[in-house]
Amino acid sequence: MDKYAIMCLFILVILSIWHAIIGYLIFVYIPDFRVTPMTWFVYLDRYVFYSSILIYIIIHIVLIIWLFSVPLKYRRELKQKDISYRQLISKESQVTKKKLQNKSDYTPISMCS
Repeated sequence: MDKYAIMCLFILVILSIWHAIIGYLIFVYIPDFRVTPMTWFVYLDRYVFYSSILIYIIIHIVLIIWLFSVPLKYRRELKQKDISYRQLISKESQVTKKKLQNKSDYTPISMCS
């Protein structure tokens, strides 16, 4: 989750830098600061917006694939190892009980009145 948080902060910083750049370009090149839908700044900003959304979605898809293939794979392997270990311990305890029953030095006596 640390990688995800750092990635989101990095994207936020990049978008903040982009907004500073586009704001500066509008400030310098448009004298009355009126941006109409037909100016090239609007097309440029939309292009960057669509590109950033696409990159953001691709990064999330890659992150989800990585999450299922790496960390959850280790968790599944550990769960399987835990199951096999519990089965082994259960078998060993049954064998130990049988050995104790076979090697006992006493004869069980029934308590009937």
